Amino acid sequence: MGSASCRVIMYRLVFAMVVVLLVYGCCGVQSEMKDKVMPSGREQVLRAVKPTSGTFTLLGRSGVLSTMISSSTFNPLKPLKGLDRKGSHGGTPFDMVLGDGTKVGGLFFEYNDGNADPKPLIIASFGFLQDRWGTEAAKFYNLYIKDPAQRIPAHVLILDHPSAGPFLACNACLSMGSYDDARMWIEIALHLKNTMELSGIHVFGVSMSGQSVVHALIEDKRLGLGLFNSGMVFSIAPDFQKAPGKQLAQLKTPEGIANPWTDYFGQIPEMTLLERIQNTALWMLMKKQFIPGYNFVRSSDIEFTLNRIYLAVFFRKAFEYRIAFLREHAGDSWNHEEISLADLDAFMASTRIAGVIDRVDVPLVLVSAYDDPAVKREMFAEVRSAAQGNPWVVAFETDNGGHFGFNAAYGKDYIGDIVRLMLNRQVIDTWVSHN
Repeated sequence: MGSASCRVIMYRLVFAMVVVLLVYGCCGVQSEMKDKVMPSGREQVLRAVKPTSGTFTLLGRSGVLSTMISSSTFNPLKPLKGLDRKGSHGGTPFDMVLGDGTKVGGLFFEYNDGNADPKPLIIASFGFLQDRWGTEAAKFYNLYIKDPAQRIPAHVLILDHPSAGPFLACNACLSMGSYDDARMWIEIALHLKNTMELSGIHVFGVSMSGQSVVHALIEDKRLGLGLFNSGMVFSIAPDFQKAPGKQLAQLKTPEGIANPWTDYFGQIPEMTLLERIQNTALWMLMKKQFIPGYNFVRSSDIEFTLNRIYLAVFFRKAFEYRIAFLREHAGDSWNHEEISLADLDAFMASTRIAGVIDRVDVPLVLVSAYDDPAVKREMFAEVRSAAQGNPWVVAFETDNGGHFGFNAAYGKDYIGDIVRLMLNRQVIDTWVSHN
């Protein structure tokens, strides 16, 4: 064989080897790139809930400051943030009468990006005493709805919490929410799904409304409805008897009338300085939001007032009336075996989140702060422990953030980035696995 032929064969062999190496090399690079850019949806959310090292914190672990700064104004005449009840924010009033006669209200913020594709919907509520015009609704609106350039890409329905003044005005009783609230959300979601072009429905809750989110996901599954694509919970209050039940148990009552919230604790719990601040904040919410909200909805009636010394008794009676109503109107879809309507104490005990979180099988993110001044850290630790081993739940505790004051500690994009991830279909579809 001539030298020329040998060289040709050698060139071909070298060329073949180069091609093989390139192919395997590209496959390795592609595999490596795929692993880097295509983590599971759960992993993407886990990364997002961990604040970056360069974030700003307020005097270390100062949850009171984080909470106050994010929720308050510098106007002494109007100390709490709030949306204009007359509608200057642009939201559309939402009212609905449910099957059992319960009247619910809220504000609907339509999202329009210029195309006709179906949009996702977020159903949101912001906890104890919070109505559609309240402090936390205003905060959410200013951070994630008001600016078109920073707008969360979804319709947003902000609902009154059933412990808020407008709910009392419409129904003559109050609900502590939780499982009861979840059932209301399910009926609302069914209505909107049948009347709107939606790409998905997501539930968002803060504090006591976090209970509503968890129970809504569980009930949706139990009833086989498939309504909700994900849940988002911040600063959850997972056990009403402990919070805000403790704050209610510490309130003074008229002479000769025992505080009806103390039975769970055996006696009136002693108050720390922080708890005295919380009780003042509770009265401020009543005076500046609850009572004005009630009177706005019932503007044609006699003005509603409430003395501070009657708060504990008032809330107990209002919640007990609601439990009696639910017991009389409970339908076939109610989970009678596990949700007790025997009395208010039984209802609160049956809706504790640590007892049900393991049943969630829809993507759910729970974020709470180490320095939350309203909910003791042990309460969130109990929920995290109960959720261990459930791949559908991401439960994370930040160092700072107070009670839904994460924007003060970590900037407005912190929660916004988490919400955008939970709205992402790819994140939801690949929550547990790449496949």
